[in-house]
Amino acid sequence: MSNIVRLVWFDLKPDLKPPVWIIMEWVVFLVQVGVYGAIITQLVNNPLVGDYRQFFAVGLLIMITFDMGSHTGRHFVEHAHEGRLPYLLSLPISRTQLFLTIALQGGAELALMLAVPLTITLLIIGNLTLVSVAACVLTLFWLGFGVAGLMLALSFIAFKSSDLYTAIVTGLSAIIIRFSTVLYPFIVLPPQYASAAAFSPLTYGSDLVRFILGFDPGILLNPYYAVVVLTALAVSTLGLGAVLVQRLVEGVKSA
Repeated sequence: MSNIVRLVWFDLKPDLKPPVWIIMEWVVFLVQVGVYGAIITQLVNNPLVGDYRQFFAVGLLIMITFDMGSHTGRHFVEHAHEGRLPYLLSLPISRTQLFLTIALQGGAELALMLAVPLTITLLIIGNLTLVSVAACVLTLFWLGFGVAGLMLALSFIAFKSSDLYTAIVTGLSAIIIRFSTVLYPFIVLPPQYASAAAFSPLTYGSDLVRFILGFDPGILLNPYYAVVVLTALAVSTLGLGAVLVQRLVEGVKSA
């Protein structure tokens, strides 16, 4: 375990000297919630939704979680194309430890990225318990690991064609985010959009977080379904990624 922690710190340390990209993401979140959120709340008057800024803030948390999960997969691809992957493969660690290192680094980056946005969101919502806050954090990380596993599995496409990988990830990101309940409740979606949203993991992640934080259950999907879907996503994608890193990582093209 100590080897994994050292590798995580080795790879994460350059990004924290200084952590400009994290601070800029915090600033963007604050602007979106403080300016855009305040404006659009005046336009959304659905009594079932209530204060739309609270709904919107949770949606931004989900999008940050998704982006960081995607970043974990892209980071693995960058290792290969920058020539760092052969160095990592030469270290006296197993492929399983290498996979855990990548996943834990993604978790550490997600924790740093969510620190300020999650705090602001919890303050906006208010009236929360320690249990609900802890459950919210666990759900976000479970969703983040599920997305990271998906992107790690897709990252092996990049060893054949980085352009194809970029196209697939970009298209998949747009579909998963737009056809979900990240920015709008399931009950207001037209039937064709609602059918598509039912296949987005972000739908279940966002609705489960909102349920935990006390939003009206009438506008949310069944939380038990959400737990099952997120668990299946995380277990299956991380398992697939672990298998692929064992079978396909050797001999990949690094340029």
